[in-house]
Amino acid sequence: MNDSRYAFVEKYRKPKKTGNFICDLNPFSKLNLMLVLGLSVFFVQNYIYGFCMVIFFIILSAASGCFKSFFSLYWKVLLLFGVFLFLVKAAFSPGEHVLYELWGICVTTESIASGLKIVSMVLAFSGAFILFVKTTPMEDLTYSLEKKGVSHMVSFVILSSFQTITDLGQSAQVIMESQKARGIETEGNLLQRAKAYIPVMGPLVLNAISSTEEKSIAMDARAFSAPVEHTFLVELPEVTAGEKILVAVFDIAFIALIVGRIYLWVL
Repeated sequence: MNDSRYAFVEKYRKPKKTGNFICDLNPFSKLNLMLVLGLSVFFVQNYIYGFCMVIFFIILSAASGCFKSFFSLYWKVLLLFGVFLFLVKAAFSPGEHVLYELWGICVTTESIASGLKIVSMVLAFSGAFILFVKTTPMEDLTYSLEKKGVSHMVSFVILSSFQTITDLGQSAQVIMESQKARGIETEGNLLQRAKAYIPVMGPLVLNAISSTEEKSIAMDARAFSAPVEHTFLVELPEVTAGEKILVAVFDIAFIALIVGRIYLWVL
């Protein structure tokens, strides 16, 4: 028993680590890298590069151990935005080499290339954002913000906003399961699903209100608004020299890309 208590205490004496290089990067380092990679597609303006970045983010998600949660959300973005944007751009963008024409809708090689380019940019940037969220616990991000001097009130609002989304999703799932146990039809076509969600809204809203009150009481009990320096249960690892060099290399390459693109635009 004493050994287990000692191990529990020792866990909080050491910096928080998962053993995965990507997940253990400092939240600001990850944010920097994801922004550089995600925004680079808007300056390269090439759909081959954009789709390569999409594949790269999928590989990174597998390397960081979050492929399942990453791809379960990413494929919805692919279908919802990717397919829709491609169809709109392919059907209505101007072009000279006509491939198909029907009822005023003219599909050209130029419109297809334009559709692929915009889809690759949206998917690449979305992949960077989703991967950052999946590999970075929000409490680590808000902790880093506070270490940089951001008010604990601001960091709490950010953390609470993300946590509320998660909590509402879990509450909705629990309520739907309880409705199903009572014999209410929750599956089927779109109309049946819509009818099943109507009874869920009442308990979901009431649960969110009670949860807000509970958080408020817990914050008061822990002296959240006390005018003293706050303490933290865990510490994040220090940023290593190798991590700083990695971020600096990507930043320099991104700046060079921007300068090169501006130079080509001027010419």
